[in-house]
Amino acid sequence: MSTIRRISSRQRAGGCLTIFVVVLLIYYGVQVLLRTPALTALQIIAHRGGPTNAPENTLAAFRNAITQGADWLEFDVQMTKDRVLVVIHDETVDRTTDGTGAVHDLTLEQIRSFDAGQGERIPTFEEVLELVKTNGVKILPETKSAHLYPGVEEKLLQDLEQANYLEQTVIQSFEADSLDKLARLNPDAKLCALYGLWKFSVSSPPGDAQYVCPMAEMLLLNPGMIRQAHQEGRQVFIWFEVIENPFGLSFMRFFGADGLIVDDPISLKGH
Repeated sequence: MSTIRRISSRQRAGGCLTIFVVVLLIYYGVQVLLRTPALTALQIIAHRGGPTNAPENTLAAFRNAITQGADWLEFDVQMTKDRVLVVIHDETVDRTTDGTGAVHDLTLEQIRSFDAGQGERIPTFEEVLELVKTNGVKILPETKSAHLYPGVEEKLLQDLEQANYLEQTVIQSFEADSLDKLARLNPDAKLCALYGLWKFSVSSPPGDAQYVCPMAEMLLLNPGMIRQAHQEGRQVFIWFEVIENPFGLSFMRFFGADGLIVDDPISLKGH
């Protein structure tokens, strides 16, 4: 009797697995049939300048990405205690420099005294603008932790307008309030709404953003988000948490990604 039960249990498990595989094949088969082509040629976007090859969010990383032929530089913008825009990812300097402290508690002079790796310093937004203007590279700055920095949107737009670089810029954020504020301050600003874990819809983004940027791992589960955005006339940039590998890159390109934000632009150029 116990042998019969074991066989029966294995049969049920095998049957469930078969059903799951069939459902999966049907689901992705439909997604393949409905996929939309990219709206542009694939755009290579150097994530934080490409930390695979140089310290992240430094002028060295940005110069390296430009040399590698990246179409865009992606980076994070925060504001010092004395209200200067600086390019750094974390809310503190602890991980990426030899210093400690929160960005909003430190002056520019204090932040510039820290080593950001290989002798590099945390750059100001104006320094990055000067670099990209010289090389004609588009930029994708993020208003990082914008809620910590009242007025960061105004300051960012002011610097872009003074540099006459608004047209070559798409401003991104995870924060809906920041995108809405940017849209109100300057309707001509191009915006990108960022989406993270367990976000499976990119329809009607805040600020009526012209670009959306979902997480690759969520697109793996719902590639229809690219189709959803394309049907609304929005370009799709994609950021990666853990699947920046040949399979992940090929999957996103197959389903019509317009741009890929990658740590290693060199590998993508050869992909």
